[in-house]
Amino acid sequence: MRFTDAFKLTLSEASRLIRANELSPTELLESLLQRIDRLEPKLEAWVTIDRDGAMATAKRYSKEAAEGRLRGPLHGIPVGLKDIFYTKGLKTTAGSKILADFVPAYDATTVSRLKEAGAIILGKTETTEFASFDPAPTRNPWNTDHTPGGSSSGSAAAVSSGMCPAALGSQTGGSTLRPAAYCGIVGLKPTYGRVSRFGVYPLSWCLDHVGILTRTVEDASVLLEVLAGHDPKDTASSILTVPSYRRALDSLSPPELGLLREFFYDNASVEVRENLEEVTERLGKAGAEVVEARLPKSFAVVHAAHRTLMIAEAAAVHEETFRTRMADYRVKLRGMIAAGLLVPASTYLKAQRIRSQFTREIAVALKRFDCLMMPATSGPAPRGLESTGDPAFNSPWSFCGFPSIAVPSGLTKDGLPLGIQLVGRPFEEEVVLGAARWCERIIGFGHGPHDPK
Repeated sequence: MRFTDAFKLTLSEASRLIRANELSPTELLESLLQRIDRLEPKLEAWVTIDRDGAMATAKRYSKEAAEGRLRGPLHGIPVGLKDIFYTKGLKTTAGSKILADFVPAYDATTVSRLKEAGAIILGKTETTEFASFDPAPTRNPWNTDHTPGGSSSGSAAAVSSGMCPAALGSQTGGSTLRPAAYCGIVGLKPTYGRVSRFGVYPLSWCLDHVGILTRTVEDASVLLEVLAGHDPKDTASSILTVPSYRRALDSLSPPELGLLREFFYDNASVEVRENLEEVTERLGKAGAEVVEARLPKSFAVVHAAHRTLMIAEAAAVHEETFRTRMADYRVKLRGMIAAGLLVPASTYLKAQRIRSQFTREIAVALKRFDCLMMPATSGPAPRGLESTGDPAFNSPWSFCGFPSIAVPSGLTKDGLPLGIQLVGRPFEEEVVLGAARWCERIIGFGHGPHDPK
């Protein structure tokens, strides 16, 4: 491979070459910057590209790698960050004119951990306003007439198109797994509390998760191992020990999967249903045990309760600024905050009780399976940029906080990606990643978008 084509490498492939002194961080970054120069005018995935800072770091890390000094598993790997992650000295706008000139004085914990592991912060990717529903300008690399999904729009498009091998996003409803499925890549939402959210601009404290976007399950496991672990600065951060997620991929066996057709099948497009049936058959023939599972009765009110919590907490986050700068909010977020300010405390508390009940009941449903399986989205990426798509297939797992992952599983007749979604038990990401990696191998997606014209 010519080093000008290094943008095609996955995170793990690039890391192995850097460690073997067959590729330098500078060569990798130069290839990615050339890729950005070519595609960014058409895709609009980035808010800020830190060319000078990233190149200075890449040169320093190239020298260290040549001397056999590696900072960690991400040494020399450029990473994109959704523009809600605080970055010291680098603008963080959250997709809003309200923070248009905001430059944080410190890094988010996730950003600090990336840097400690040797990653190079390439820049900040586009997001919907404050990670809600007002779309970013980003276009889908598979077809620029379609949305890449939201709210991690830029991160998904950048990874899918080869502008960076990995990026961080977030998920409150479906903002990591949905754009991953729409863009034909892997999206991982860890268990609530597994990855610190300190320094990530909030939308809903009880629903927000940090998300990981990569091109392979292996790459997602590498990033999770770097990011996971207790952070006293995040009050929801778990103190549980972090296992080796990469080691969990060494010995894979066919998983036991609970197939959820109920709700998901009924609300999916024909092509999504056909893809789910085809994938189910292939996985079963390869040795997976796939048994139809049932949803608990509490699922019937999960989406309504999720929305109640999200709008009430979003209103609390923005209340002070909203009262003085209402006109500066875009229309969808403005409406959500206004509605959230009207939610009675009793309604909020009822929604929290439903959340507790659903969490208990879905944990029981998962006891006999490694993971639950369902489509990642109800259909392929919608045409147009007015909407970022429907998060309904992902939001139940943000609601209960269980780990979930999207893996690309096929293409529509129009050439748009589709994905499956796996959901596992809390703090058992190694099981989820193992099952996802096994499925990834059997499915053998192997597609990427053509460069937009």
